[in-house]
Amino acid sequence: MSYQSITIADAISRVNQSLFLPAIQRPYVWKQEAIVSLFDSLLQGYPISSFLFWSVERDNRRNWSIFKFNERYRQGEPWNDKVEPDGRDVMFVLDGQQRLTSLLIGLRGSYTSRQRYGRRDKAASFRAHHLYLDLFQDPEAFDNDDEVTANRYGIKFSDVAPRSDHRHLWIKIGDILDLEHEERLASYMDQRFVAAGDRVTTDQLVVAEANLRRLHQRIWLDRPVSFHVETSQDIERVLAIFIRANDGGTKLSKADLLMSVVTTTWGDNYVREEVLGLVNRLNKGMGSEFSFDKDLVMRACLVLSELPTVYSVANFNAHNMDVMRENWPLVRRSLEGAVALAARFGLDSNMLTSTNTIIPIAYYLSRLDGHSLDGTSSFDVNNRERIRRWLFSSLINGVFGGNSDQTIAACRDTIREASRTSRDFPLRELARDLRTRRNRYIAFDEEGVKRLLGMNYGSKQTSLALSMLYDGRQFRARYHVDHVVSTASLSERALRERGVPGAVIERIRASANRLGNLQLLIDRENLNKSDGALAPWLEDRGHSFRERHMIPDDPSLWEPEAFLEFLEAREDIMKKALQRFLIIDEVA
Repeated sequence: MSYQSITIADAISRVNQSLFLPAIQRPYVWKQEAIVSLFDSLLQGYPISSFLFWSVERDNRRNWSIFKFNERYRQGEPWNDKVEPDGRDVMFVLDGQQRLTSLLIGLRGSYTSRQRYGRRDKAASFRAHHLYLDLFQDPEAFDNDDEVTANRYGIKFSDVAPRSDHRHLWIKIGDILDLEHEERLASYMDQRFVAAGDRVTTDQLVVAEANLRRLHQRIWLDRPVSFHVETSQDIERVLAIFIRANDGGTKLSKADLLMSVVTTTWGDNYVREEVLGLVNRLNKGMGSEFSFDKDLVMRACLVLSELPTVYSVANFNAHNMDVMRENWPLVRRSLEGAVALAARFGLDSNMLTSTNTIIPIAYYLSRLDGHSLDGTSSFDVNNRERIRRWLFSSLINGVFGGNSDQTIAACRDTIREASRTSRDFPLRELARDLRTRRNRYIAFDEEGVKRLLGMNYGSKQTSLALSMLYDGRQFRARYHVDHVVSTASLSERALRERGVPGAVIERIRASANRLGNLQLLIDRENLNKSDGALAPWLEDRGHSFRERHMIPDDPSLWEPEAFLEFLEAREDIMKKALQRFLIIDEVA
């Protein structure tokens, strides 16, 4: 990787002329103390680390939002203004934004901060501060122990020009940008020294001249700005380089950078109130608790806006961001409707093992203009059931494992095509296309049924499978996964007392936690049942309860010694329910 080096004055002259910020950069965050430390390190001759730039070809510039460096920084308003290239060369700063902005503020700008105890809503509480250097400050007057941390050159921010006297000779550091040539530098020195008065010693004047020439040397003559220019136009490569380059501080991810693009383009308030507000509503306000994140919302923006489904920076270009912003109200309504359906089906964050399954449902609802299917019409009832069957089958069969971008794209294509002739959720077509295009099966064949019935108590998939088997009934109350025949009744001691042979006890104990011995009970039913005998408890609940919970109606099977026969009979009932579950031509 080859590097070039330029002076600080040259770098500053390029800022907002050819050097700009991409949307993937995060806001400026340095405090005044960090800027002071940077300039002190610079004057002491310390390196200020390297920079990474990205040269964007002319044909590619319109694809990306371009932002100015903020030379007049205002505390609490870190966002940068958007600009058009207007024929200028564009070099994005990928690594070095904080340092370059700090140099810009110190030399050509200001740092506006709120006065102590000042009210945030009062303009008078905020004052612009400039950076000043005390020429009389002797950098050699510090112990070596202070070398790393000391402000050896007496640099500080001030909202008014500090008063000079025989002890301090303050200059605005930005003045050095007007002093490139020796004659101007010498004239400036003469003027400042005369203004210092008669009480100044020769030693002070020597220190002052040395400090001013040191500042001139570091800004105009030395080349501390060392940078590499990346010329590839492959955004994924550039993104990977950016993540590596910024790996020293807060850990970055693609998701962080994508949200930086969104925040920088749409604005912090919009993202905080709309995007993050929606994430909070999806997680807390839909009837169950979920664990969706902002990435799901932004991925849905792409899909529901008929944009490419791949969740990459390349697809968050300026044009696509405008399209997504225009479609935001529909995206919001459709996502809320999809998550409300998942909650209605009894799902929560534990059972929704792939959050991406929500996106095709939201896309279907968007084709209905955000209709949430929460009514009692035959259309709403039938399509809720179609969606339920597709959702549970997709979750159980892991349809969205691996490359979910392609699976989402296949689902979107199918739903879009089906919607040309029907408003119904295309259960049949999705099952067919997922099988042919993605080799993903959502029907329960014999092997799938066997695998599902082999699930055991404690697995996340177990709750999901039971919710699916309960035939669409809602569980608005809190429910528990409960053993039908209690584990206390199936203990080795209890079974021996009932005269069960040792070999049979081993088989019973090995099968006690299988799905066939599990049911969903709301909390008060579970507490009522406890570890008591099963037979009297079932007799008290009647046929409809047993039918709902898929329990064999033969009382002879309800005793602990008949557990293996009970399990076989109940698993047969479950098999039939599973084989019926995805009958494509029948719903509700």
